[in-house]
Amino acid sequence: MMYMPQFPGPNQELLEAQARVCTGPHQTRPLGKKENDGPQPGAILETILMSLNGKLQEKEAVSEAQMGAFFVAMTIRKYFPEATQWSQSETAAFQKYLPILFPQLPKEIHFLINPDSGYIPRNLTESIVVNALGKILRAKHLSYNETRQMCEAILTDEVKPALKAAALIGQRMNRETYEEVRGYLDAFYAPEKVCPIDVESLTHFGQPYDGATRYFRPTLFVAAVRAALGEPSLLHSVDLMPPKNGITEETLLKVLGARTDLSLEQTASLITDNQIGFGYISQREYSPPAYGLREMRVHIMKRPPWAATEKAQQFFAARQKNYMVLGYYHIGYEKPLLQMAEERGFQAAVAIKGEEGTSHYALRLGKPSTPERMAVNYSQGFRYINGNRKDFALDIDPKTYGFEYTLNPRPEEVSAEAYANSGIAALSGEKGQIYDRILLNTAMVDYLLGICPDPHQAIKRTKAVMDDGSALNHLKAYIKASNEV
Repeated sequence: MMYMPQFPGPNQELLEAQARVCTGPHQTRPLGKKENDGPQPGAILETILMSLNGKLQEKEAVSEAQMGAFFVAMTIRKYFPEATQWSQSETAAFQKYLPILFPQLPKEIHFLINPDSGYIPRNLTESIVVNALGKILRAKHLSYNETRQMCEAILTDEVKPALKAAALIGQRMNRETYEEVRGYLDAFYAPEKVCPIDVESLTHFGQPYDGATRYFRPTLFVAAVRAALGEPSLLHSVDLMPPKNGITEETLLKVLGARTDLSLEQTASLITDNQIGFGYISQREYSPPAYGLREMRVHIMKRPPWAATEKAQQFFAARQKNYMVLGYYHIGYEKPLLQMAEERGFQAAVAIKGEEGTSHYALRLGKPSTPERMAVNYSQGFRYINGNRKDFALDIDPKTYGFEYTLNPRPEEVSAEAYANSGIAALSGEKGQIYDRILLNTAMVDYLLGICPDPHQAIKRTKAVMDDGSALNHLKAYIKASNEV
């Protein structure tokens, strides 16, 4: 599927500059410290000037969102440690070009360069973002309500792209607080909208929406296996998320012939059907405005704050037990994600540093985790037992459970068709690395959540429903029913 851009550009040279400066206080790399090291600040400002003067083709033009991200980053860096503040070359370039640029830059960019200059918002919605930026540009944090209101405003068409981009990158550079993380989560799907569902237990699986490009994506097939074990699951994602545009659960379902435009009510009906036992909801359905901002991710270069929180959405609440499984890549996000799960009333949750930022376990553990470095397969979370919280943290080593791999294998072909065919073959009993991935991931999740207290027993029971065709039957039932609801 081709994704049609909403903005001109993005300009590749400016994107490279953004990759260096639109990041944290210790990761930012100032421009122009060396003549031959990356984009030079003077050349970047010259490119912006040429774009403003219409001298670049549309596909090479600098978008408003790019300018918003770049200039907010330059302003916030004034509050960074000395090593990541402006270089002499950046200072010299701005002194040279700003008098020429300023008369041609939009008024909102003036505000991003100099917050004290003021900016008159076009409407009340835009004023919410502008007020938030008044703090963000000065490296200050927002309250939960301020963040949620700002994000809800960004999800509308009432705010200029430069201001949206500036707010998103600015908060990411300032490193979001827990209240800000929670605000982003609730703006996408409010906690008061969570609906009861008529199942005893339910597991929400949260994976990165940008998909997989290196490793097999087993979540859909894990859900079918768990359904055969009597453990309902809910998956959520999108069809395509730039700039990575990897393979997601939705692309796999489409290849398999399932509908992916089901409502929450229709999804619930599939989860509560004992012959199916799992469901999928697309962001396109549960939050069309969020889905509509996908292209913004390309132009701001760095992932927006909600890329870390959207995976923690909750849509339904089971009668007795609610579980959440989360994948993450950047160390530090696992703590607020688990805290949000607990505050929402989940009985157990596990955050896994898996392949490509997912909860998917590799078939080989590399170097074990240390206090300074978390390895792929590092898992931590909590379980409530008799009303008491029990925390855990450990590496999952596949060798311990009989999976002997000298290297963590990659698929021969990376495509939705190849992944779908491999998953079906594994659920049909074909042994190999795909079978082992589905088996390991299903069993370890149920073990860590406390559903099956013995990991070896979890593997045994998982293998049984994979080998007897039960899991495949649940997947086929889902595909059929999704076209009939």
